[in-house]
Amino acid sequence: MKTPIHHDTLTLSTALEKAAKHICTARCGRCPHVVEQYPCPGECTLDTMAWECWTKYFLDQATPPRTR
Repeated sequence: MKTPIHHDTLTLSTALEKAAKHICTARCGRCPHVVEQYPCPGECTLDTMAWECWTKYFLDQATPPRTR
């Protein structure tokens, strides 16, 4: 049985960024708003990179919903 590997925050952030860039490329540069009907995390400008939106999308998917 394999022992789980624990990664530091920088390593996890780098992995998330690389995964987001890979997904963005696989989706022909389309952001999650177009592909998943995910609301934009902020105001899009010409400087907005679609992979940044994918990163936010994945972080939101991993975050448990708030209880009331």
